[in-house]
Amino acid sequence: MKRCSGQFDVDLLRLVVLICAMLIGQSTAYATEILVSTASEITAAMLTAKPGDSLIMTDGTWTNQQIQFAGFGGMDKPITLRAQTPGQVLLNGNSTINISGDWLVVDGLKFEGGALGTSDHIVEFRGSNGEATNSRFTNSAIINYNPADINTRYFWVSMYGHNNRVDHNRFEGQNHSGVTVTVWRNDPGADNHLIDANHFIDRPEGNGNGFETIRVGTSTESLSNSFTTVQNNLFERTDGEIEIISNKSGGNIYRYNTFRESAGTLTLRHGNDTRVEGNFFLGENKQESGAIRVIGERQTIVNNYIADVDNRAGGAISISAGVPNSAVNEYFQVKDAMIAHNTLVHTLGAMITFDDGLGSSGRTLLAENVTVANNLLKSSGPSIFEGNEGAGWNWSGNIAYGGNLGPKAGETGISINDPELQMGGDGLWRPGATSPAIDGGQGDYTGLISDDMDGQPRLGLFDVGADEYSLATIVRKPLEAGDVGPAWLKAPVDPPSGGGCFANGCAIQAEDYSELLDPNGDGFLWKKLTVSESLGGEVLAAPNGDRINLPADLQDTIAVYDLTFEQPGTYRAYYRARGFNGSTDSIYVPDDFAIDPDNAETLSSDGKFRWEVGDTFTINSGNVDVPLEFRIGRREQMAQLDAVVLDLDLSLTAEELDALFEVYDLADFNEDSSVDGLDLASWRSGFGILEAAVHADGDADEDGDVDGKDFLSW
Repeated sequence: MKRCSGQFDVDLLRLVVLICAMLIGQSTAYATEILVSTASEITAAMLTAKPGDSLIMTDGTWTNQQIQFAGFGGMDKPITLRAQTPGQVLLNGNSTINISGDWLVVDGLKFEGGALGTSDHIVEFRGSNGEATNSRFTNSAIINYNPADINTRYFWVSMYGHNNRVDHNRFEGQNHSGVTVTVWRNDPGADNHLIDANHFIDRPEGNGNGFETIRVGTSTESLSNSFTTVQNNLFERTDGEIEIISNKSGGNIYRYNTFRESAGTLTLRHGNDTRVEGNFFLGENKQESGAIRVIGERQTIVNNYIADVDNRAGGAISISAGVPNSAVNEYFQVKDAMIAHNTLVHTLGAMITFDDGLGSSGRTLLAENVTVANNLLKSSGPSIFEGNEGAGWNWSGNIAYGGNLGPKAGETGISINDPELQMGGDGLWRPGATSPAIDGGQGDYTGLISDDMDGQPRLGLFDVGADEYSLATIVRKPLEAGDVGPAWLKAPVDPPSGGGCFANGCAIQAEDYSELLDPNGDGFLWKKLTVSESLGGEVLAAPNGDRINLPADLQDTIAVYDLTFEQPGTYRAYYRARGFNGSTDSIYVPDDFAIDPDNAETLSSDGKFRWEVGDTFTINSGNVDVPLEFRIGRREQMAQLDAVVLDLDLSLTAEELDALFEVYDLADFNEDSSVDGLDLASWRSGFGILEAAVHADGDADEDGDVDGKDFLSW
């Protein structure tokens, strides 16, 4: 987040422009940008492309283009194929792309309205240079790429090779047979793929098997380990078939995904040693919605939140019966499964079934050596458990309430207690302050989990269920559309007067809170006031009342802000606020993301806004690109909070802080009322070309050149 104070003299401005030009000149000496307009031009350009080079696909419609993106980049210098403007390269007809070689990136494309033939692939990680490795398909979309007949079976994204990534894409409207994203395994070696931050949406019900959204492996290689990770994806109305995700290999991880209103399950169909952790299954009472099917050996199901799902597969967590001497395409017996610290709320059928499919398809073997520990189950259906368990099951620390226990009536490892759940502002049910779930866990699971579904640390005696009762920062939440998919498909963020989160930190208007909390339950909350002297026209004002003295008093009201940081480092907090006298001149601020605000910050007492310099905060690599909660509390009545900044610059001046909230119209190159990364893309595409892009010529004199001065405006 580079910033200028507006006080440059002419000589200094010339010096900065010269330095920008020199730096750009140095970079272009080692990397080349090549403009391409057809698939054949891409093939030709790749014959000479070097590590670090970029091929720029011209904006417009590309019809019936079979792109071969084949080459060899480097670890720190991939070869990139990207849209001139993200989202403005439209591929249709029978257009496809093959990615083959090493260290390749495809960025910013939009496939829409096309259709392929049987067994084809829209995006395929193999081609003329063999299978891809260390390569990436990102920031792109495939939308309604459907044939006339839904039985025409082809695949949208097919991953081959190893160490590849599919991320921040939108996959929408697939209605035909074929998997949306497939990991193909031609040998028993590790794949180490990553599928993350994608938005899978609106896949209607198919007419049988073969309509999965993600499949990792096939039955043929299912007894070997893929080591693929599927995380932080959002699935909305993905109804293709019972297996939204079909796991058909071992050693995989499915974590932190959100399933909303989807008629299907995450199915561990084949393979062993898979971990399902920290996912949100939000069925919204949709017919045929479900959660997790368990088949195979040594499967681990922990920290998942399951609510309002139907009875798909016989139960929210469905443990399958097995086939004796199972072939690789049948049902292996469940052995040594771990089902611990999950929360299941208001499911429409059984919460855990022990023997799904028993007696059908040759399934006669009951699950053996299953541990069911410290799960919280609050039912609104007739029964919580059903089925028959095999030998060696271990039950401990579970709380069940609201339905009959069926075959587990009288089980010593299940207590029948009201867990006293309370719905939070995010719509999730969590234990209240006096819940028996708090510190109610039995057994030592510190080697299995270290945090809860929210990313809050598990401390001391673990709580029962997926949630640990905690005031620590929530770092994981159910995902929404704005959290995933390509940046260019998200609604633009347009704060009232500048602000937002950027490369160097976050500048947030106080009124742009995500939630207001009332810990002491007195009904008094921070409230918005219109104030002309504020940076954005509004402030948060503390309610009236006596001073809150922590820790003797409970917190009165807390404003919660969701912040996402782009890089690790030490950040300074700055607060623009004011008081009016000695009884209104303080607020509570935090000294860490992990606790509620308990440090008194003294404000002005003369009614004038000023920037208060706060503590520093450390963001480590694990905190990058995840939502963090920053909380500010009331200490004294009537105090007003205007803005909050957390920045890597530890010594910003008041003028520099104010400047972070200014909107520079000259830098809005694409004229969408938001100064953001899309404007930088416009500047890059026209840099150095006389009158190449009128919108990117944003400096004050509008001199017809897209140059370093325009970059300074941005």
